[in-house]
Amino acid sequence: MTTSSTILHLRVHRAGFETYRELFTVLGDTTPVAQALPPDSALLDLAGATRYFALTPAQLADRLQTRLAARYGLASTGGIGPNRMLATLAADAAAPGTVHVLPEAPAEWEQFLRGRPLRALPGIGPALERTLARYGIETVGDLADLPLATVQRIAGTSTGRLLHERAHGTDRRTVAPAGPPAALTSTHRFDRDVLDPAEIRRALLAAAIDLGARLRAARQIARTLELQVTYADRSSTTRSRTLREPTAHTPALQQVLYELFAALALQRARVRAVTVRVGELTAATQVAEQLTFDRLIEDARTLEPVIDQAGRRFGPGAVRPAALLGR
Repeated sequence: MTTSSTILHLRVHRAGFETYRELFTVLGDTTPVAQALPPDSALLDLAGATRYFALTPAQLADRLQTRLAARYGLASTGGIGPNRMLATLAADAAAPGTVHVLPEAPAEWEQFLRGRPLRALPGIGPALERTLARYGIETVGDLADLPLATVQRIAGTSTGRLLHERAHGTDRRTVAPAGPPAALTSTHRFDRDVLDPAEIRRALLAAAIDLGARLRAARQIARTLELQVTYADRSSTTRSRTLREPTAHTPALQQVLYELFAALALQRARVRAVTVRVGELTAATQVAEQLTFDRLIEDARTLEPVIDQAGRRFGPGAVRPAALLGR
């Protein structure tokens, strides 16, 4: 584990995918060790930058926030800690627009870590959280107080060892320099935490329309589709699928999104945001389009060029399904 607090987890608010890609030019001016965490975050190892610029990690974070605000008008929130996990937990605890810096003294950041809920640790999802809760384990401190053998008996040998390490603040993952992948992303953040599945499906429909139009405008098709659902506690679930055939057609994207969402079987989950990402992009001219015998699908494909033209002339959303009226 890094011995000083030099890892920055930076979360940018309301940045579109193209803007998000551009941010890495600014981040790269500070440190070449920057890793994209789509759709809105990045990890930065500031160890070399602190020596080069003769600034503290907190000063470098402030410098980055100022540059992002000046260049893109974007607010950002960050956390600084001795490793990836602790930096992310610090960012989660930071007030919007600020940077939470964990103290370098282990005794002090250990106290911060012990008070976090179990779900804050990477590797703990809803099912494992419920299992641990049955044993009265509700916080990271509760988990840290257990012997390794007990944690392994509950969670399994490898998972138990990993959780035991992380409950004590150890994260062996490094920051791997990597920019945003070749993909298109559409994110919808709700004004309030949402329980109604119909409202979530409307957001997914809007994402399918947005991504379909952008793919067709770029004359590209996608081979993969990914859905990320972010909950009220900032945890998230991600599901992906390789499409039966590469496509840029909105109805095909919509159908797969609905299937991915239905497969999550969410019950009373409070949803804060949904993010849809299409990847493995290919030029549309390189793949032959398969014809169907479904009249509704063919009619929708026929209408798409008309809708796209209206969008270019009158702006995105000029023509939209009745289900999205009022959005």
